[in-house]
Amino acid sequence: MSGRTYAGESADDRLARRRRQLLDAGLELFGTAGYRATTVRQLCRAAKVSDRYFYEQFDSTEDLLLAVYAEGTDRLEAAAVAALDGPSDEVTDVARRGLDAFLAVVEDDPRLTRVVWFEVLGVSPRVEAAYLARMQAFGHLMLDVASGRDGVAGLSPATRELLASAAVGAVSHAVVTWTSAGRSTSRAQVAETLARFLAGASTALVDPVHPA
Repeated sequence: MSGRTYAGESADDRLARRRRQLLDAGLELFGTAGYRATTVRQLCRAAKVSDRYFYEQFDSTEDLLLAVYAEGTDRLEAAAVAALDGPSDEVTDVARRGLDAFLAVVEDDPRLTRVVWFEVLGVSPRVEAAYLARMQAFGHLMLDVASGRDGVAGLSPATRELLASAAVGAVSHAVVTWTSAGRSTSRAQVAETLARFLAGASTALVDPVHPA
């Protein structure tokens, strides 16, 4: 996009800055007051932009919610993936590293946790589809870790999808109960327990059960 430069800031830079301000405001308000209690006016006040700049970036608060959700889940995935490489390739060790990094983001930002696991639920079919697709992608990442990160060979597509759902369902529910209980259990214990669970689940990948 072309445009005049003001105070050393190009039109593209202004757009990017306003978008960043709105994303930050969305995370703050959706993650504290809640999505349903947040209005465009409140978002614009928090972001220090006018209403017209909101609609320059997003069609609705639902669009902003999806953008905040995508950015939050990107943070979680990036942290986990970055931690996978290490001195040991043993499944439990790899899973522990990835889960601990994942949980560190959860622990560090309760706003992100609320958006990713609570505020996106029941909003609309479009948001629900985005939530389910991202959770399933996390499930496939867990399967890759449990199978030595070389991919899961020999499984039918249906079996692989079910195993991915089972893996992410278990970990996701554990995160929800952990945060809802005020994280009274140490992060290290949660990561260790979930890593052992994934290591145990890896037997389903090595010797999958085929229905008769």
